[in-house]
Amino acid sequence: MWGRLLAAAFVTIAAGADTADMHFAHAAQLAQQGKLESAVAEYRAGLKLRPGDPQAFNNLGALYFRQRKLQSAIGAFEQAHRLDARNSEIDFNLGLALFQTGEARRAIGYLTEASRAGYDPAETHFLLGVCWFELEQWRQSAAELELARGDQPGTAETLFLLVRAYRNAKEPKKSLDAVAQFLKNYPESPLLHEMLGEAHDEVNEPQGAEAELKAAIAGSPSAPQLHFLLGYFYWRWTRFEEAIAPLQEEVRINPGFAPAYFYLGDVRFRQGKAEEAAGNFAKAVAIDPTYGEAQLGLGKSYIELKRPKEAVPLFRRAAELLPGRVEPFSWLGRTLLQLGQEAEGRKALNEVKRLNAARHQTLPAILKPAAMGSESSP
Repeated sequence: MWGRLLAAAFVTIAAGADTADMHFAHAAQLAQQGKLESAVAEYRAGLKLRPGDPQAFNNLGALYFRQRKLQSAIGAFEQAHRLDARNSEIDFNLGLALFQTGEARRAIGYLTEASRAGYDPAETHFLLGVCWFELEQWRQSAAELELARGDQPGTAETLFLLVRAYRNAKEPKKSLDAVAQFLKNYPESPLLHEMLGEAHDEVNEPQGAEAELKAAIAGSPSAPQLHFLLGYFYWRWTRFEEAIAPLQEEVRINPGFAPAYFYLGDVRFRQGKAEEAAGNFAKAVAIDPTYGEAQLGLGKSYIELKRPKEAVPLFRRAAELLPGRVEPFSWLGRTLLQLGQEAEGRKALNEVKRLNAARHQTLPAILKPAAMGSESSP
């Protein structure tokens, strides 16, 4: 859907007034030839001579984006924005790059400015809808997706997210309307099978969910996260051996997706294969150091491998990343006691007691039915 997003506007500038123009013109030619590293070098050389050119920074950011150097792209787009704060294309590009690095909340501000300026309404509203969806703000997400949909039936991606946003916002009629439109316009879409697979799983129909997800994979075997979903469902259904193949396929297709490595690690840990588990947990942590469950899993694997000293910092980090969770403190306390660090071990185990007591005190409130239609605060 986003094939034409981030149009870098590589305008070939005729060599003329100064050397910067010559560098920019050459950079544009190199970019069109696919020589991205050389194009980056030319833009940087030109910007040394003319550092106040917002379009050149925008084009440089687009090159970094194409190379998937997203932090460098963000830096270039931010500099372009500082030089030209009213440029809607720069706003959109910066918002897209921020979203792709997981900074949905920051992205929204720039995308909103791009939307107000009328920049590519369908794409901008769609991306805003995705950002709000990431933040679990279901009604804001649905509102933006409806604007992206406009008077048209809507793309498969837009309708797919609309179904889920309305369902999460407790608006079943609107969700069903979007499903009906999806079925009418995209009966062969792999997303339809994914949607139906999730629906089957929600009502505890594992056979239906499995069949739909396999159909989705058959229709789009290289699509990211489809194999992961099938592996995840097998994991949920405790069919651990069957989970391995789809999770391994996911990491082949999508090697930067930390959850696939985490669940592979958890399966191997449950099977008593601590060495393989540790390898997968370590990959998840390397991709996402804030992944608390992966930090905990790696620590547990090290305990099995008789490497308790290496496990301690992992349990400490897991406790920081998973506030309120008993398990990291429990593992930390027992490991410290094993290492002869009596005072620190008792301190961690006392935190286990405190958390358990706090949980029992709040249990009656947890058991009360939640208000229908509530959303988490932004």
